Amino acid sequence: MSSKILMPALSPTMTEGTINKWLVKIGDQVKAGDIIAEIETDKATMEVEAVDEGKITHLRDENPNIKVSVNSVIAIINGNENDSLAKKPHKDKKNIAKKETPTQDTLELNEKNDLKTNIILDKKNARMKASPLVKKIALDKNIDLTKMNGSGPDGRIIKRDIISDTGTEASIIHDINQDFVVPSMMRKVIAKRTLEAKQQIPHFYLTIESNVDKLIELRKKINENNSVKISFNDLIVKALGMAMQKNPNTNVYWKNDKIYNLKDIDISVAVAIEEGLITPIIREVNNKGLNEISNEIKELAKLAKTNSLTPKQYTGGSITVSNLGMFGISEFAAIISPPQASILAVGKIIKKPIVIKDVIKVGSTLKCTLSADHRVLDGAVAGKFLKDFNDIIESPFEIWMKSNDMEII
Repeated sequence: MSSKILMPALSPTMTEGTINKWLVKIGDQVKAGDIIAEIETDKATMEVEAVDEGKITHLRDENPNIKVSVNSVIAIINGNENDSLAKKPHKDKKNIAKKETPTQDTLELNEKNDLKTNIILDKKNARMKASPLVKKIALDKNIDLTKMNGSGPDGRIIKRDIISDTGTEASIIHDINQDFVVPSMMRKVIAKRTLEAKQQIPHFYLTIESNVDKLIELRKKINENNSVKISFNDLIVKALGMAMQKNPNTNVYWKNDKIYNLKDIDISVAVAIEEGLITPIIREVNNKGLNEISNEIKELAKLAKTNSLTPKQYTGGSITVSNLGMFGISEFAAIISPPQASILAVGKIIKKPIVIKDVIKVGSTLKCTLSADHRVLDGAVAGKFLKDFNDIIESPFEIWMKSNDMEII
């Protein structure tokens, strides 16, 4: 009886795979579990196994780099002249008799040959689903996989199952590719959005170095007389809102080949949480004082870390502030978060020699890098925006004047 091998569906979004390499040829004898081909998807490169014992009688195409739809027959074991693939099947040279007309590939998925995951037959001929790594460990350690329950997709046995159930130490397989950890939904969204952003948004980058001695002094005076402790990030957010108010042509975004202007200045603040990164938004920064901004940032950060933010609290925004200064990062460039047109990457404040009125002094400097979407922002526009931001934090009295918190000093 013939046994058909199908192009497996290795992910929910997979529609086709590419046969990179055949490891068998027409006439080869195979047994269940033998690797017959390597296939590539949009996610990874995987191996396809034989599901039965016998002779390879049909192959989709002996040439590599052939694209095949999911669930299409790619090979047949113990086939006969009545079996066919999408194209004319290969014949065992010893049994070539008459030509047969190719037929359209209308073969349906047979549950017995479902290869959505790699399949092996254990010594009792019970079909199991397991990763290549697990099969290698089971073979080396003589482990019976039929007595194990898999925690992977569709009950697939993965590395952590075999280590947990048998006490096998990971050190015995340090030279073998390990199983991947299934990412959280948030991680998947981050991966999707950052990839799309880098592929679809033409980023360009502008970096400016600022003397922030006066900003440090302002923060010190504020916190000496204020019940709310103001952070440098609070000052950066307010200064960025003021700079955008001076440059309304930067408060824009691109969508469906059109440029849209935003009415309010809403600034996102990147917050690191256990599963990734989220950017809650401070609404109408231009109309809020430092105390209100600081309290709102603290509250949103708490909500973010307990996964309690509502979509309204992190959707939209004019620009994002990403500050890694607390980790000792002096300078970096960040990826724009769509639909926004820019993001400001803030580094660490560093003391070093600087020239002030032709005199060398020790000063505090801060590097900020603006990532901008070239579809809506040109170099001159983004440059003026960054220069205005620089002027504000270098002479920050204006921050206090426009903070609506006159009592703080």
